[in-house]
Amino acid sequence: MEQTRRMRKKEQTHLAIMHSAKVQFEQQGINNVTIEQIAEGADVSRSTFFSHFDSLDALLTEIAAQEIDDIFYAIKKNESEPSIEAVFRQLNSDTYPYPYLMGELFMRNILAPGKSAFARVDELLQAEIEKGEYSKMRECFTPKDISAFIFGAYFGLIFQKFMNDEPFENPDETNDKIQKLIKFYKH
Repeated sequence: MEQTRRMRKKEQTHLAIMHSAKVQFEQQGINNVTIEQIAEGADVSRSTFFSHFDSLDALLTEIAAQEIDDIFYAIKKNESEPSIEAVFRQLNSDTYPYPYLMGELFMRNILAPGKSAFARVDELLQAEIEKGEYSKMRECFTPKDISAFIFGAYFGLIFQKFMNDEPFENPDETNDKIQKLIKFYKH
């Protein structure tokens, strides 16, 4: 019983650190946040931070991995909804509370050496496109191309909000547009 309570406390602390980091990164930018600020926001000591994460980079890596896991969990949870739609619904849901952080994580992840964590999502999309209703699009483009078009359209909508200094207030706006595009590509 005591071990379970300790495990729950440790997990709560871990989540509090991650939440504090997301808020701090979103408000100040990834390069402007210190471990002390994150620890303060989570109401833990600097040493407690280091008992959970080796560095800020390790924390960012875990936040990115959590976002990818959220996408795959959403796909499993929504088996009645086609996977591509579920991917972008979840991506949109994760982006809107933290648009600057998500943009940074996405760019850092795809520009890092080696295979991107987002490549797992891209591979899933390509497989869905291959077996899905995209026959007209596949006459001219590969599943890899179509996946890139959908990802590009999604991030284009997000980056357009940044370029025009528009607030991230209504996640349904972006989600509705990308869902319509996916349906359009299917025919």
